[in-house]
Amino acid sequence: MTVARDDATNAATASGFATADPTPTVAIAAIPRALPRTRTFVDVRSLVFWAGAAVTLYGLVTWMPLVIAGMRIQPATGVLSGLVWLMYGLAFMLVLYRMELFDRRSPLTVLGALAWGAFAAPGLASIAAPAMHDVVAAALPIDEAWVSSFAAPLVEEPLKWLGIVALALIPGARLRSAADGLFYGAVVGLGFQVSESFMYSAILSSDGTAATVWAMLLLRGVIGGLWNHPTFSGMAGAGVGYFFNASAGPWRRWGVLVGTLALAVTVHGFFNTPIVNANAFVSSIVKGVPVLLLFLWVLRWAHLRERRTFAGLAADVVPDDLVSPADFRLLATRRIRQEVRREAAKRAGKPAVRTLKYLQGAQLALLTATHEDGWGSPRTLELSADVRLIQTDLRAIYDAAGVVNGPGLTEQPPVSSRRLRVQRWAESTRDRIETEGARRVVRTAATGATEKVTTGAIRIVRRRSADGFGPHSAAGDGVSPGAGDTGEAAVDNAAEDAAPVTETLTLRRVDDRDQRDEPTGRDKS
Repeated sequence: MTVARDDATNAATASGFATADPTPTVAIAAIPRALPRTRTFVDVRSLVFWAGAAVTLYGLVTWMPLVIAGMRIQPATGVLSGLVWLMYGLAFMLVLYRMELFDRRSPLTVLGALAWGAFAAPGLASIAAPAMHDVVAAALPIDEAWVSSFAAPLVEEPLKWLGIVALALIPGARLRSAADGLFYGAVVGLGFQVSESFMYSAILSSDGTAATVWAMLLLRGVIGGLWNHPTFSGMAGAGVGYFFNASAGPWRRWGVLVGTLALAVTVHGFFNTPIVNANAFVSSIVKGVPVLLLFLWVLRWAHLRERRTFAGLAADVVPDDLVSPADFRLLATRRIRQEVRREAAKRAGKPAVRTLKYLQGAQLALLTATHEDGWGSPRTLELSADVRLIQTDLRAIYDAAGVVNGPGLTEQPPVSSRRLRVQRWAESTRDRIETEGARRVVRTAATGATEKVTTGAIRIVRRRSADGFGPHSAAGDGVSPGAGDTGEAAVDNAAEDAAPVTETLTLRRVDDRDQRDEPTGRDKS
C-alpha cells in the first residue's frame, strides 16, 4: 500500500484540523479514484447513476407483469410467498451485515444494490435467457437439463455483475476494497434470489397449498440459500472491488476481475447441473457444500486484504493519538473488540463499556473515512474531533474509577532521550549491516572508536588505593594521546567508593592549514 501525506495535511494536524479546504492525499489504488460528491450512490451528476436507474426501471417494468401474473394464479399463496421471501431477505441481510469487519455501508446504497438484483437483473434475464438457451442448444448437442445449467449462468451472472461495476463507478457508493465488492455482490445476489424464489413459490403453489410455499423456503432459502445467488455474486463482486482498488499491475487486476466472474458462472452452472438429482435436498447439499467452502475462502481473502489496508492507515496515515497501531490491534476483529469491552466492564462498569463502544465506532469510522475519502477530508476532520472528545470522556470515567491504563486507551509512556538515541543507533547500524555487511561495519566502528580516544579531550578519573600506591585508570591505562581530525570526545567513569583525583588531558585538534607544531597542555587539578 502506498500512502502519502503532504505539508498541508501535516499543518492541519498540528493546528487541530482547522483547515477550510483540506486535500485528501491517500493513494492506494492503481486506478485514480474520484472523490465522492455525495454520501450515497445517488449522484445526479453521474452518468452511470442515471444509466443504472434507467436499466433498473426498465427491468421493473419488464418483471412486474410476471410478478402480477404469479399473484393472480392464487392470491392467498401469492401474498404468503411475498411475505415469506421478504422476511427471508431481511434475515439474510442481517447475516450479511454481520460479515462486515469495520464499517457499515450506506443503507440507501444497499437498497440500490437490492433493487438492481431484484428488478434490473431478473427483468433483463427474462428477455436474454431464452435467447441464450437457444444459442446453447444449437451449439451443444446435449440434453435439455444440461442446456439450462449452461444458459442461465451465462446470462444471470454477468447481469448481476454489471450492477456491482456500476456501483464501483459511482464515487458516492464508496466501493473501496475487495470486501466492499463482495458485500455489494452478495446484496445484489440476495435481491435476485428473493425475486426469483418468490416467482417459483407463487407459480408452484398455484394449487392453493401453503405447504408448497414453506417447502420452497426450506429448499431454496435455508438449504440452497447458503450457496445460491448471494454466494455467486459475492465472489464476482470481490473481483470488482479488487480491480478498482488494488495497487497491483493491470494484468493481475484484469485476471482477478475476469477470473472471479468466470468462477461465479462456473459454480452457478455446477449447482444447476442435473448431478445427484434423485433427491432435491441431497443434491443441493452435495453440490452446495464445495461452493460454500470456496466462497468462505474468497471471503477470508477479502477480509485479510481489508484488515491489512486499515492497519496500514493506522500506522502511516492517521495520527497515533487518534488511532495508533496498538489501537488498531484492539479493533482488528469483532471478537477482540468485545473482549476489550468486557474487560472495561469488569474494571469500570457499564459507563465505560458504553463510552468505549462509542470510541471504537468512532475510530473505525475515522479509518473508513480515511480509506474512502482520503486523510484531511471533511469527514476525517469531523470524526477526528469526535474521537478526541470520546477519548477525554473515557479517560475521565477511568480516572473516577481509579483505573490506570484502562482498556481501549493505549497511550504509550514517554521515551527517554537516551533510549531514543539507542534506538536510532540500532536502526542505523542494522541498515548499515544490510547494505555494507557486518565485517565492514565492525571494522569501521573499531577505527572510529580508536580515533575518538586518541584525538579528543579525555577526562581520566583515577582512584587512590587504600594504601596509597599506584592509581587505577578507569578509562584505560597506557592511553597515549595523539592528533587526528575527528573532534573531541569525553569518557566519564566516576567511582562511588573512593575520592577521585581527576586529570584532564586537553588535546588541540591539528588544523591542516596550521603548519606549526603546538605542544599539548596538561592541566592537573
